[in-house]
Amino acid sequence: MVTVDSEATNLVDRRRVIRRACPLFAAALGLSLCQCGALNPAFINLIDTSGTAQFSTLDNAPGHVIIAFVNNAVVDEALLSFLQSSEGGSLVLTDAERRALRPRIRARVRVTFADGSSQVIEYVDGSSKLVDSRFDARTFADLTGNDLGNTVVLCDVASVTLDPGSEVEVFVPVEVTGFDLVETTNASGGVVTTFQPRTRIQPQFLPLRVDDVDADGNVTVLRNVGTRDVPTPVNNPVCGSVVAIAVNGTLSVPFLTVASTAPSFDQADAQQAGSVGGRFSFQISIK
Repeated sequence: MVTVDSEATNLVDRRRVIRRACPLFAAALGLSLCQCGALNPAFINLIDTSGTAQFSTLDNAPGHVIIAFVNNAVVDEALLSFLQSSEGGSLVLTDAERRALRPRIRARVRVTFADGSSQVIEYVDGSSKLVDSRFDARTFADLTGNDLGNTVVLCDVASVTLDPGSEVEVFVPVEVTGFDLVETTNASGGVVTTFQPRTRIQPQFLPLRVDDVDADGNVTVLRNVGTRDVPTPVNNPVCGSVVAIAVNGTLSVPFLTVASTAPSFDQADAQQAGSVGGRFSFQISIK
């Protein structure tokens, strides 16, 4: 007979139980889920709606929906080469780390239940080591504080979607300098144009921006995500479903080689400025 404390029982009654799940459905999905410890159905980390984590023992109750955040994105070779150079901090990666390298991506997913209530789950996946070594990764609390890639909820789910009240973010692991093209006059009266640094974007999580479009829907500025690559909600998933939120693409930064050998861009060029962080696409699938 399994014993459950009264507060945990109330959590189950409210059917707002969220739990870490192992990627045992990866083969069925044909996707590469993040690695985590195997799920023991009898010992589960309960997270209630107030955010208080507890450990309790529960029966393996039927009827769950698994929500998986799947990071299939890669790192641009030019950016990786810079990070591994002396100028980029001489990042050292083992062969295994290089093969498993994924950009650090943070997404918040809103799960809405049949009674109209909802809960936002924050997923973070990717290599926390991927940062210019001159910036101590331990100083980025939000870089190393979470590695949640999979959760399980009881199946009174009405919809699963990226949280409209927040942004999907990617960790840009290097400083990126914004330059302006400045005209000056030399001693002989000639006009000289040079790029001068104006702004510096420190390593940090940056929101992924959707392309700018005109009134006819034509793209005017390419940014991080295409207008057709933003996922639509999954509504009324049946019990036993696996909802996979997959991100594909490449983490990259521009290099304004006429001004610097380090990551940089022309601030007057909207395409270059919009490309900081790389190019990604999102897809929600259900099986």
